[in-house]
Amino acid sequence: MNRIVSCYSNSYGPPGVRPAVEGISAAGLSYVELALRGHDFGGLVIPESAVVIESTPAPEVSSFLGLLRDRSVKVSGCNVGGADLRTPEGFELTASRIRFANATFRAPLAVSGAGQPTDSHERKIIIEHLRRLGDLATDLGMLLTLETHKGPTQNAQAMLDLMGDLDHPGIRINFDTGNIAFYNLRADPVDELQRVKHLVGSVHLKDNRGGLQDWFFPALGEGGAVDFRRIREILDEVGFSGPYTIELEGIGGEPEPGQEERHRRVARSVYHLRACGYFD
Repeated sequence: MNRIVSCYSNSYGPPGVRPAVEGISAAGLSYVELALRGHDFGGLVIPESAVVIESTPAPEVSSFLGLLRDRSVKVSGCNVGGADLRTPEGFELTASRIRFANATFRAPLAVSGAGQPTDSHERKIIIEHLRRLGDLATDLGMLLTLETHKGPTQNAQAMLDLMGDLDHPGIRINFDTGNIAFYNLRADPVDELQRVKHLVGSVHLKDNRGGLQDWFFPALGEGGAVDFRRIREILDEVGFSGPYTIELEGIGGEPEPGQEERHRRVARSVYHLRACGYFD
């Protein structure tokens, strides 16, 4: 089976997407998931100037596309989340990022959060916005996948409920192996995946040590709470063909690891995935 193994650009930290592409290529990978927004959560801060977004000057976009070609790195997907999907502004921002991902990178999928409604009214708004985003993605030949975050995609039961409400063929789950334990007490990602495996369109491969709200996301295989071989076996059983994306968000409280150490963590993660059968 020819699996797609990618790496999220945020894994390379504050310098952003350009060194990420160079590092991913050096680690022996051919795919990148691109962040289309800055990041400021859990101690990981990446400014918008370090990513490629709609307002990035055209010469910089062209230069980055040239870097992708030079390094023979393809875009497995774009991360378009972060906006408040309870609002029209959040919907429009997410929609514009999906269009940009398609027009600039020909990305086959867009990864987004599913919002965090506080009541049934807000949930109805989010459901409507997600359906419209799913329609947009489908019209562009893309798949919209929803990240494992607090709220409507927090665990398997929440995912099943949301996907039942959405009932949209262009929307699937982005299953995050590390966020399951981060957002749920004593939750096993293998058990959760078994329940939603037929709904998964993309995967974030993230390790941890199984603690609730414990920001501990080291190189894959170094956390101990995720059985990456079993994750692969479960998805092989249902013919999963989407990207497996390495996501390394670091360890809470540690000094900035720097580019060399961040790259070593990616390289160690690739080595672990090889041992777990992700590369034929």
